[in-house]
Amino acid sequence: MIHSRKIALVSAFPPGKGSLNEYGLHLARGFAERPDVAEVVVLADRLDAPMAELDLGPKIRVRRVWRFNALGTPVDLLRALRSERPDGIVYNLQMASFGDRELPAALGLCTPLATRLAGLPSGIIAHNLVTGVDLEQTLLKGQPVRQAVVRAGASLITRAMTGANYMTVTLRSYAETMQARYPGADISLVPHGTFDTEQRPWHPLSTRPLKIVTMGKFGTYKRLETLLEAFDRVRKTPGFEGLTLEIGGSDHPNTPGYMAGLAAARAEDPGVCFRGYLAEEEIPDFFETARISVFDYETTTGSSGVLHQTASYGALPVFPRIGDFVDLCEDEGLTGLHYEPGDVDGMAAAILRGLRETDASEALARANAEAARGMPFAEVIAVHMDKLQAA
Repeated sequence: MIHSRKIALVSAFPPGKGSLNEYGLHLARGFAERPDVAEVVVLADRLDAPMAELDLGPKIRVRRVWRFNALGTPVDLLRALRSERPDGIVYNLQMASFGDRELPAALGLCTPLATRLAGLPSGIIAHNLVTGVDLEQTLLKGQPVRQAVVRAGASLITRAMTGANYMTVTLRSYAETMQARYPGADISLVPHGTFDTEQRPWHPLSTRPLKIVTMGKFGTYKRLETLLEAFDRVRKTPGFEGLTLEIGGSDHPNTPGYMAGLAAARAEDPGVCFRGYLAEEEIPDFFETARISVFDYETTTGSSGVLHQTASYGALPVFPRIGDFVDLCEDEGLTGLHYEPGDVDGMAAAILRGLRETDASEALARANAEAARGMPFAEVIAVHMDKLQAA
């Protein structure tokens, strides 16, 4: 006889646009698809404006109980969880999930420890760790004192997070670091997983529009200046004058107005399209109609969901071979074409190579799509169900 369980998911959640919201959506759906789950209650971030909730079926219920950058988030979550009394809680987190200011972010990240101490089995999906981030390539550039404070605080918060019943990380390097530092904690490597593992019709790169894409939350370590300049150089090359660039995504919370400023500067350029935030249903077409997906990054902060989507939908990735990109490629067998961060000539050369060497690009894209199917999201969900049951 199957024991039906009630699972609570703490996450940013659509139609909100907080970090990891789409991953949270897939987690909710993944848990709800299991026959041993009776209900998934999502304890989500509050919306800035009234919006209709997604229709996700009878097994998923969304409660908007916490607000980004609010100091009261732990209290709000504990109150909601006590009223729900779930059989287990999964926190879908990165280091700035609860705020881009130090205190609310830190307090929110301590909540899993508090819920475990309250007798509620609690697990964390940690998408990034401050130990893996080059702070000199973030908004803390040139601020060594503040960087030291952030690292010291992050060390304390990370230790508190290991007080949950278990933690999973998405990169092998993170798992090895955490297991060495906290040998008594239950820390496991569980890859990001692939949302769409159905055998989709393949669209050869040579039949796709002459288009490159990029997607993310831009303005901090994810930028667009290098890409825009490289794009201008590539489309001056004979045979590629018709190349277009589509940019999906929005500002990082710390850089409001960044995208609007760039869009205004390109208002008269028909070759550049700023698409804004892309809803889940728009993502397959966004990548499947592109030949190349470019990552204009100065550093990395964990496993890249956009790289997984690029691979799943068959676009050829162009990214700097740095930090977590290296780990991700080694762990999951993904690959692409590379350049040095900030190198316009190098990025332009990589894009041109991807466009010109059609057979090699096609082989890389197909290999990535096959590798992406190697970790179905149902397997990610199964790990968390097993962990919660053992807690």
